Amino acid sequence: MRDVDHLLALIETELPRDKWAAWPGGRAGAIESALIDAVLSIQATYGSEHNGVRGAGKRYVASLEPDSDANDLQRLADFDSEMLQELLNDQMISGRTKASAIQEAARNLADVGVVAAEDLEGTNPDHKKAYMKVHGLGAVTWEYFCMLLGMPGVKADTWIVAAVSRALGRQVAPQEARHIVIEAARALETNPTELDHALWAHERSRTVEDALDVN
Repeated sequence: MRDVDHLLALIETELPRDKWAAWPGGRAGAIESALIDAVLSIQATYGSEHNGVRGAGKRYVASLEPDSDANDLQRLADFDSEMLQELLNDQMISGRTKASAIQEAARNLADVGVVAAEDLEGTNPDHKKAYMKVHGLGAVTWEYFCMLLGMPGVKADTWIVAAVSRALGRQVAPQEARHIVIEAARALETNPTELDHALWAHERSRTVEDALDVN
């Protein structure tokens, strides 16, 4: 039995299509919001629209001029760093604030010609390198950044890795989990982003429920 077949069996048993949590959509056309969301998502909770990652992104957009499309990385790179930290009220990552990592990534991307959402190419190695050379940022959030801007993908984070590992009965690495989910999406004739979110939401809620049962 192929690895992807094990995941498909888990999906058939635990996650029929009518039970899939809908992908809430990303930040298409709003590269500033997408970058903030991607970096703040590291080891964080999304919260409501007023707190967590979502609330932080909303506060940043509210600080811009009225009707801004939040689609200018140069503006984010040049934003007052103390004010950004206050708006995001973020956590530390790899010994630094996430706000500082966001601004460094914005500068790096702008330096290679990525200023607006339409400039970003998910398969462009220079674009990926500009993002990943920021200490604390890696391939998983790069993929999520691209997904938020409308590019199909899989964010192989803790919950996705846990779901695939459970399906296969062994621990898998993030890149292996990503590959298997993409193969499963192809077999199901669905967008990998939609399957990613459905698996993420299911595994997260299942783990939370198990923890509540134990307590």
